Amino acid sequence: MTPTLDPRSTSLLVVDAQQGFTGHCPDELPVPGGREIVPAVNALLALPFARVDATQDWHPPDHCSFRGRRHDLYPPHCVIDTPGAAFLPGLHAHRFSAVWRKGYDPDFEAYAVTAQHPGFAAFLRASGISAVVVCGIATNICCFFAARDLKADGFDVWLAEDASAGIDIPAAGLHQATAKAEGEALGIRYATIAEVERAIRGGRPWVG
Repeated sequence: MTPTLDPRSTSLLVVDAQQGFTGHCPDELPVPGGREIVPAVNALLALPFARVDATQDWHPPDHCSFRGRRHDLYPPHCVIDTPGAAFLPGLHAHRFSAVWRKGYDPDFEAYAVTAQHPGFAAFLRASGISAVVVCGIATNICCFFAARDLKADGFDVWLAEDASAGIDIPAAGLHQATAKAEGEALGIRYATIAEVERAIRGGRPWVG
């Protein structure tokens, strides 16, 4: 049976579609293909989701994950009120129902929106949401951890691969293949934009 998504109870979560994760800011943390996902994300944003949430890395200059700091993993990126923290040019950000900032605590790493905002899942459920489509940057890091947490909270979770971009970071033990295998084992549905659209068209009601 072809899976369906009811637009009345399905939300979209756009994760960290920011300049600091792309070639717009090459000295930060560019993810291969990050800049190129904008048209794909916009295609999802054109679908009739019940709500659209976005996350935004919002780091202080002394964040613990930055090189020379406690975790010593990443170059400074997406620093508060810098070009790297801005959303990608051309992204239809006017569709966002809310923007959830994360990573603003200098001593706390928050890959997933659920780590910084533990009430996020309850908020979605109270809004009538039972399914979430996730996309953005990076597929195997912030997208994956958000999807994993939402799945654990009982949501039907889809990850739109062609509207996302990933990167392997061996020093942090973050690998694309490993994350996908874990996600599929948990029941996260890895899908294309076309599959998401077909699923929503199969739900009721649909106004195209």
